[in-house]
Amino acid sequence: MHPDARIQSIALKQGGAVTRTQALDAGLTKRQIDLRLGSGRWQHMVVGGYRVLTMEGHDSLVQAAVAVLPTAVASHTSAATIHGISRVPPGPPTVTVHSRTTHQFPGVTVVRCDDLAPSHVTETPGFRITTPARTIMDLAASLTPRHISAIMDEAIASRLVTNDEVARVLDQVARRGKPGVTKMRAVLGERAGEVRPASVLEMRARRVLFEGGIRNFETEVPIPWSSTRRFDVAFVDYRVAIEWDSRRWHLQADAFQRDRDRDREAVLNGWRILRFTWSDVHDRPQTVVSTVRSVLSGPLSA
Repeated sequence: MHPDARIQSIALKQGGAVTRTQALDAGLTKRQIDLRLGSGRWQHMVVGGYRVLTMEGHDSLVQAAVAVLPTAVASHTSAATIHGISRVPPGPPTVTVHSRTTHQFPGVTVVRCDDLAPSHVTETPGFRITTPARTIMDLAASLTPRHISAIMDEAIASRLVTNDEVARVLDQVARRGKPGVTKMRAVLGERAGEVRPASVLEMRARRVLFEGGIRNFETEVPIPWSSTRRFDVAFVDYRVAIEWDSRRWHLQADAFQRDRDRDREAVLNGWRILRFTWSDVHDRPQTVVSTVRSVLSGPLSA
């Protein structure tokens, strides 16, 4: 195979870029490389890195930067996109390199850090990339705690990450002044039950219903087909139940599965279950009230 064909084959897998070492290994001489650069066929991107094919789109830029920058890994919003982590706002192509380097790459944000452990990096086809847990930790620097929680909820539900994995990364990188550490500690503390235990959620939720004029409900109602278990709230005459989903409980995969099983059992027995989270109760109480009213087919008398 001709050297140029070998190089193009490599570049196709690397976002259109190759390193000088790859070009030499493919069979080109130093002079031939210089001729291609001088003629404009290739473009010099970084020291020892060249663009030999057109780079199109976010992924190509990240892939090229990872290929030619020493120690570079896709990170931040780019890693979130590649992993499929949802609820992350779009951002520029981003990679992380070791803090001892001073590399730049046209069109790519290059972040420098000194705490990227080998366990924080994984491989996907065409990319070295931060793990989902490390990606969420990196994103915490620029997001609110509420947004971080929403991202973690989605990632955990999708089985991309676990609460413990994020906690381990936090322990490994935490130091005074590191962006995102304080917010992530607060988020993880909340999820451990230190801020919003289920009893607080239930009391607040019942108050939301009462203040919304919905008062003919019962609490801790034995489930008709499984008397050892209970609904948080039930409108027995309507065969409608409400479950207040505390985050701590539903981070556990087995608990999540049991709830899904219980929902199916409810349908089979002619019941409907409404599930509301802390965010629903705290931030959108009117939505909780209107949803319950709608399911019960109209306003209830006090």
